[in-house]
Amino acid sequence: MNPNFLEPLHHETPPVASIGVWDDAEDHAENGVCAGFFLPGKRVPEARGQAAPHGRNKAQLGLRIDFKMAVRSAATRPVPGKSFGTEVVKLEPVYDEGPFQANKVISAGQPVVQEERRRDLHGEGKEWGKVCKHPMRWLTVSGAGVGVLLVAALAIHELCLAERQQIQAEPVPLIEETPVEDVTGFEIDGSSEQDARALLADYAKAKTPEEVLPLIRDATRLVRQLKQEWRPQNVPAAWEPPREAAWEVTAQGGKSHGLLSGRMPDFARFCVYFVREGAALKIDWEATQGLGEVSFETLQKGLGSGGVIRTFVSPVDFYSLTFPEAEFRSFKMLSPDREQIVWGYVQRGTPAEAALLKGCESTESLDATLLEQAMTLRMTPGPKGSQKNQWIIGEMLHIDWVSP
Repeated sequence: MNPNFLEPLHHETPPVASIGVWDDAEDHAENGVCAGFFLPGKRVPEARGQAAPHGRNKAQLGLRIDFKMAVRSAATRPVPGKSFGTEVVKLEPVYDEGPFQANKVISAGQPVVQEERRRDLHGEGKEWGKVCKHPMRWLTVSGAGVGVLLVAALAIHELCLAERQQIQAEPVPLIEETPVEDVTGFEIDGSSEQDARALLADYAKAKTPEEVLPLIRDATRLVRQLKQEWRPQNVPAAWEPPREAAWEVTAQGGKSHGLLSGRMPDFARFCVYFVREGAALKIDWEATQGLGEVSFETLQKGLGSGGVIRTFVSPVDFYSLTFPEAEFRSFKMLSPDREQIVWGYVQRGTPAEAALLKGCESTESLDATLLEQAMTLRMTPGPKGSQKNQWIIGEMLHIDWVSP
């Protein structure tokens, strides 16, 4: 390494000559005017212990600093360059930015308003206390709208009052008083229900028709038919009607009677009618079995001349060329076991039609549909051209199956 090289990091001050101080530039004044000054020269570092060469003690001028130096423009400035091996790197010229322009001086009392975003400032002091005047058209339209609403409200109020007065003025329809049914012999506080349960138990336990005859109504007239159609129930010896069996009392058909309904030990449903024959309680066997003068099987085949039947009736729309709707009203009739159907027709405007419709209205449900009504009817053959199971309803004898 070169021992004469002084590394700045060693913080060593290079030796200077005795004249190496700042000059006051008095000796270098030109024409008595100080145009600048020179920085003093600097001694070249020498090896320690060696004398300075001859002539080094002479004062040397350093860098000159002139107050009147002119700034060269970028066009006159040379482009410095450096050579690195065979390549030459040149720096780009420095462009003159032109003379500097001082910012506009604004006085302290002048407000700052940007020209690009100029807007009108409404101060509170200018608008305070002023009332905005609305157009006359807006006031007129608003007044007319309020008037229309007021007139409409008064009109609606008057209409409501008129309807209310009309409703109050209409006569209240009187509800037709339903006559109280005479249920003599079947009073609620009587023993008719207990007697009916005991009578049904004896009837179910009977083994022969002779044991049944004393228990039924009109036994003398029904001896022959009872022996033909009666069948034993084959219940246990200790059987009694269950507590769940329902007991009803009514006078439909013109005769007060009771109805006990429930289920047998084999879960078969039973509905047994009870009537008073004198003071004794009897079973209406014909009503209980749903018997009539003619069977439904005979009516379905179109045989015979008709007769009295016990059936479930409901109005339907089932017409044909023989029974047009303009002349007849049709009804569906079910057998007591609800397994056989016969179509019945009654001429419009006859007492039979009115009686049938009144009887069906009594079974009207909550949804305005007509349910099946038990009735006792007299059937007659239909006209020529009718089907086998189409019959004429000659007379409605009574509602329900208990004969008066």
